[in-house]
Amino acid sequence: MWSRLWAYIRSREGVLFVSTLIVGGILSHLFFTSVLLAWITRQGREYVLPLLVGKSLPAVQSSLERAGFRVIVIDSQYVPDKPPLTVLLQDPPANTKVKKGRKVYLTIAACKPPEIPFPQIQDMPYEEAYRLLRETYGFRIEGVEYVAGRDPDVIVGAKYKGKRIAPGTMTPKYASIELIVSRGLSDQKVPFISVVGLPLEEAVARLHAMGLSIGHIRYKPIPSLPLGQVYRQYPERVATDSVPAGTAIDLVVNSQPPSSLTE
Repeated sequence: MWSRLWAYIRSREGVLFVSTLIVGGILSHLFFTSVLLAWITRQGREYVLPLLVGKSLPAVQSSLERAGFRVIVIDSQYVPDKPPLTVLLQDPPANTKVKKGRKVYLTIAACKPPEIPFPQIQDMPYEEAYRLLRETYGFRIEGVEYVAGRDPDVIVGAKYKGKRIAPGTMTPKYASIELIVSRGLSDQKVPFISVVGLPLEEAVARLHAMGLSIGHIRYKPIPSLPLGQVYRQYPERVATDSVPAGTAIDLVVNSQPPSSLTE
């Protein structure tokens, strides 16, 4: 059997048959690698991905989907100087050749900043509070309101959107904050008054009207007294009938401590 097969291969017809098989195999391989494989892997349908960073998500999404890509938003970050839905990062990066049908991953600018608890800055030196709010918490300082107080350049409080803000109050990061800073006691003298027995709001109004400031307000419940009444102040009395304008008066109020104060 093998001798007859070998004789056939060595014959003219056998050589022609084997040659045909070899040429056919070579042509089939070339066809598969240059045409069929390229079609299967879509090598001829590559697309150079443009720079998407800085463009709006709706425009990017519409353009890429028309080109045959899938857009996946994987993260969002709030950036103060970027419009909402602006593309911040892209993967694959710009100028990368990608095949149609691939996913393009985007990170976009969030619409709202995260909220964080406002820190305790009362009685801090101005420079220390300024650095803390700016560098650690990311707030913006939009202005300073100076009031009379015990010591110069010490923080008395802070305002957000024109209202006093208490420590622990949830506040948008990067918000604009106005600082209330003591410029020290004035040489001007004002009458010293007692506000014991008054409701807290009335006591605060009376002290402000006399040119005095509010120091620390503490809360302690006393069942026998009306709710919200001031039942102690510091100082309780002074040697004379007058004190420097801006002197801070500490108050103790009949109430449970509130979770946050926004006087």
